[in-house]
Amino acid sequence: MADAVRHVLESMVPELDALHERGLFSRKELQEVVKRRTDYEYAIRRPGGKTTVTDFMRYLEYEAKLEALRKIRAKTPKAKETAKNDKIRRKTKGQAEFCIVRRMHFIYSRAINKFSGDLRVWRSYFDFCKKHGGSKTFSRLLAKALQLHPNKPGMWIEAASWELNGHRNDNAARALLLQGLRVCKKSKALWLEYFKFELLMARRMQLRKEVISIDGTKAGDKKLSSYNA
Repeated sequence: MADAVRHVLESMVPELDALHERGLFSRKELQEVVKRRTDYEYAIRRPGGKTTVTDFMRYLEYEAKLEALRKIRAKTPKAKETAKNDKIRRKTKGQAEFCIVRRMHFIYSRAINKFSGDLRVWRSYFDFCKKHGGSKTFSRLLAKALQLHPNKPGMWIEAASWELNGHRNDNAARALLLQGLRVCKKSKALWLEYFKFELLMARRMQLRKEVISIDGTKAGDKKLSSYNA
């Protein structure tokens, strides 16, 4: 276990250096970050099955607060000025801006692998991906969720919603809802979402027809006026 923790800590060195060079965290603050991450890494590796979902959630909560602080400090005049330095910017590109979010993805992926049956973990990861723009990761995550939990209506609803609102793919959203209904035939929530979806599609079709009708009328009026001129 100690070797695994040490390997994770060693992988943090470049990103910690980047955060320091950008002037976002002091060396003393980063030492505290390493200490806290070490504690959390051991907590999520407790032997004998003693690790809980709460251990992962606490770890993620800490990282979320760290990311919030990074964002605030990145907006300060000093940090903005440092970021303009070409040498520092090239050296820290992709590290200082995204390292904490990547770290959170790494923690979530381990939480999902260890507690794949806990829907709270999945929902938390879904929200995280949507908030931080992890489009490809979210799509892969939804596919995995449906594979592991095909009998959970909420998973089909989430996937269909993502296709409809995230990818603007009406056909894919409908296909997912229908597939979900074949698996979860008695789910009232899923049937309700499907009816809402079809009503939305019908309303969109109606609006398109109205727009086409208005455009056609305008074109006819314009043509008629040209003859009367």
